[in-house]
Amino acid sequence: MSDFSIEQINDQPCLASLVERLTLVAVMAVDLETIEWWNRERERIALVQIAYRSASEIKVAVIDSLALEKLEPLRQSFENQSTLKVIHNAAFDAVRLQAHYQLQVAPVHDTMVAARLNQEKKYSLQAQAAAHLGLHLEKGAQRSDWSRRPLTPHQLHYAALDAAATLRLYEHQQRRNLFGNYRLRGTAAVKEQARLPLIDNSRSQTSVPQKKVPEPPPELLPSQPTSLIENNSLPSTDQPLQKPEISGAELALLGIIAELPNRYGPEQLIVSVGASQRVGLAGWIIDHTLGRETEFEEETAKLAIADLCERRLVAVTPTGRLEATGARADL
Repeated sequence: MSDFSIEQINDQPCLASLVERLTLVAVMAVDLETIEWWNRERERIALVQIAYRSASEIKVAVIDSLALEKLEPLRQSFENQSTLKVIHNAAFDAVRLQAHYQLQVAPVHDTMVAARLNQEKKYSLQAQAAAHLGLHLEKGAQRSDWSRRPLTPHQLHYAALDAAATLRLYEHQQRRNLFGNYRLRGTAAVKEQARLPLIDNSRSQTSVPQKKVPEPPPELLPSQPTSLIENNSLPSTDQPLQKPEISGAELALLGIIAELPNRYGPEQLIVSVGASQRVGLAGWIIDHTLGRETEFEEETAKLAIADLCERRLVAVTPTGRLEATGARADL
């Protein structure tokens, strides 16, 4: 897909000009690239991508939020009730915009929610773009260092493509009369909303039933018992774990990290849980916890890993790898 143009926004005058143009836009797609998303204390938004149509052409503004002193001018566009914001998995992006910049993004059409309400089994942006747009979204730049400047042309194209694809997917869903209304809850609920489980929780607050993972076949079992925690740099808890509410997605990821310690970094784990990448013990755990047909959406996996880290069930080692902490033994 190359039928769109890219504009880099890295200073306040350019941002002001973009906001002025967006006042004439009825629909715009929004996507983010984040840094250290697994650590909610250190997480930063590196890029904000906005795709919109000018006449018949799709334009994508890639806003360098690390270069700009403030994004306050975007409030006019993001909170304008006359402009529909289209986001794929708003539980991640809209919540991040609220948490970092206090932007109350509304109204929102969530293309992932629309796909789920239509009972589609594969709902990631990559799967939806392939199925309905005939578009292959290459995910090679997914593990890019979004803090590095200048951005490479490949990074810029990758970031812009996701936003453009989201806009085109919305237009396709509109022609199919699909609805994906999403409403951002108040500031007090941001933390809870950031911990949404794999299933669509934007319409229901029912807890996710836990599944007991059956014993894996002998050929997939580790040859030696896995040590829960041996690195003194990892955090531990002095209090027993009090029956935490854990989603099926979190349980599956925790199982992978516990059985394959120091194997994956946060970004690598996200790539490995994609439906086309699930092999070996990690794939077996995902399939038997969530089902073979279940697909991880990128932002959903990020939310689950970040939540495990925040609750100190999982830690990132000094070498950037994921390890389960002693607290997971109670699970």
